[in-house]
Amino acid sequence: MADTKQNTPASPQKDAAPGNYGGYGNYGGYYYGYGYGGGDYGAQPGYTPAGPEQQRYSRSLRDYLLILRERIWYFLVTLVIVFVGSVLYTMNSTEIYQSMATVQVLRQDLGTRVGSENRANEVISGTEDFNTQTKILESSAIVQAVADRLKDEDLKQFTAPYEDVRSFAGPMTPQRILGDNRKVIPQRMSMIIHIAFNHPNARIAALVANYFAEEYINYNLRLYSSDAMKAVEDLRVRVDQQRRRAEDLENQLHEYRRKYDAVSLDPKNDIDTQELLNLNSILTQAKNALDQSESNWAMIQQYRQEGRDLTELPIISGQPAVANQMTMVANYGMNLAALAKRYKPKHPIMIETTEVYDEAKRILDENIKTAVQKVYSDYLTVRENYEAAQKRLVEKRRETIELAKIGVEFASLAHEVAIARQLHLIMHNKMSEQMTRVVLVGQSARIIDRAGESARPAKPNVPMNLFVGFLVGVVLGVALVFVVAFFDDRIKSAFDIENEVGLPLLGIVPRIRSQNSLEKALAVAGNIDRQVTESFRSIYSALKINETSRGAKVILVTSTLPSEGKSFVTTNMALTCALHGERVLIIDGDLRVPNVAKSLGIDNDKGLLTVLEQGEPLESAMQKNVYPNLDALPTGGRSKNPTQLLNSREFAELLENLREQYDKIFLDSPPVGAVSDAINTLPLVDGVVYVIKFNTVKRKTARLNVHRVRDSHVPIFGA
Repeated sequence: MADTKQNTPASPQKDAAPGNYGGYGNYGGYYYGYGYGGGDYGAQPGYTPAGPEQQRYSRSLRDYLLILRERIWYFLVTLVIVFVGSVLYTMNSTEIYQSMATVQVLRQDLGTRVGSENRANEVISGTEDFNTQTKILESSAIVQAVADRLKDEDLKQFTAPYEDVRSFAGPMTPQRILGDNRKVIPQRMSMIIHIAFNHPNARIAALVANYFAEEYINYNLRLYSSDAMKAVEDLRVRVDQQRRRAEDLENQLHEYRRKYDAVSLDPKNDIDTQELLNLNSILTQAKNALDQSESNWAMIQQYRQEGRDLTELPIISGQPAVANQMTMVANYGMNLAALAKRYKPKHPIMIETTEVYDEAKRILDENIKTAVQKVYSDYLTVRENYEAAQKRLVEKRRETIELAKIGVEFASLAHEVAIARQLHLIMHNKMSEQMTRVVLVGQSARIIDRAGESARPAKPNVPMNLFVGFLVGVVLGVALVFVVAFFDDRIKSAFDIENEVGLPLLGIVPRIRSQNSLEKALAVAGNIDRQVTESFRSIYSALKINETSRGAKVILVTSTLPSEGKSFVTTNMALTCALHGERVLIIDGDLRVPNVAKSLGIDNDKGLLTVLEQGEPLESAMQKNVYPNLDALPTGGRSKNPTQLLNSREFAELLENLREQYDKIFLDSPPVGAVSDAINTLPLVDGVVYVIKFNTVKRKTARLNVHRVRDSHVPIFGA
């Protein structure tokens, strides 16, 4: 489809029927950026765009939608996997119940207290005071107080769902469970706070939510009981003393471990036992490496004794220096052989090249010696490593035996540490109980609604989970499609041709299906597909509009790889010109794999080869009036030396003579990426039409081969 800014004729692809000529054309009847809408037409010397403006083609929303369509199964499979995963996750998720208690924060506490002179500091007078109370509810002190209230059966039911849960932060302690599953929700424009707690057990959820509300009130009450706090403080001092004793014992245990370099003397957990296993593994690895090194060194010695070439060994030829030098010797050898055909042995060039070749061989010998020495050095190193591993294993076994002798003292000290820890825990629990038994007057908050058991689980939220699973599946599916498209380097859009390859896009020809090769070659003449016919008319118009291509008589048609549709394009471009009243000739320049005669359904007994090699008269080798105004010159067979014939003076003179007889000559040549025949004929032609097959040729490959064509300074009319 033409860009109006370019002022080039439209190529009606909108209704293009899907078809196929060697896979040439669109993808399933759809295009990525079809038509030619701009492009760097000035990149080719002497070739300028037909229009006042030059702009590069950019991807449109249609291009991205078609990228998604091409890989729709990537998207669908990803979406289904993620969505089914969300369904399975929802079905297998543990049901979580939520209970909520409601607390009212009072502006001034109820009752009276000792020390009423400080009542001004106890009044909730603004947002800051209310937020302070909210943060107190969220504090670890309240969490710890609630954890202390969970006893016996309640504690077992509370921690049971989390016994198998593991995380990077460590085991799921009651305090952590409480902190992770509690929510403090202050209500705007009020003095009300909701305290919600989530738990798989509905009764426990209600119990803990009420505990949070009660402990929040108790916490504030404890703040104003100095006598009770003194008792608690005394108990806290004792707890600290016991804690320090436990820490001292732990330090002694740590020093003991440091002294004997052991974490535990338990045979199942001893770090030395693990180190023994590691040393055994290291010894086994060292033995394997030694066997390999001995094998390599023995092989080198055997080759030396037998007088064989050491470069036949992969361990020698695989060395970078040897491999590189072997390549250089081979290159110098080929160069010397080539020069020997032109010069005598005593010629200065031959003498210089021979010296370079001998020097390269000498360096190769030195590199081989170095590689052999490296193999020997590696052998000695590996043997030393094996012996050292044996020695370390023996020493570690002796250390393990010695360490086992001091196990009794270690066990006794560890037992004392455990007792000290247990005593500290008991005293800490007593302190917590004492704090809960403190009776204080005055409350700064009160419970409005106590939490009750919820009849329905709050989680999993089935609609939300399914929606999120669907949304994530869509996002990941689209991301996967575009990641795959990013790594797909094949040409499939005008953007790729004009921005990546750097060629103007003359037009796009859709596929033709259910037709034989003759019908495809004469598609324009038979009008078997209206879209194909119109696409070639658009290409013809594009070539006529541009000043450089308008006057071109000899046009070379080539491609990057075989089977990209060169012959199909050549014959139908020639037919289009013939239908417009021009005298046109098709020359089959592919002397290796000729295709024009087969495509046109004509005889290939005579042709270009018989004219150039056997002196056959041109008129008798020519196929006249294959179609009105269209003649053809087939190859007349296959050539063993096509490059020599295409570079010959006879072929150049033949083209010059034919220029006088025809308005347009289309030369169907082999692909430039396969052979150099097309490159050799470039000086004889006026321009090039480059054929690119959709979704087949890599952008880098096409770009490199187009660069080869441009080096000849022959205009490339487009792709």
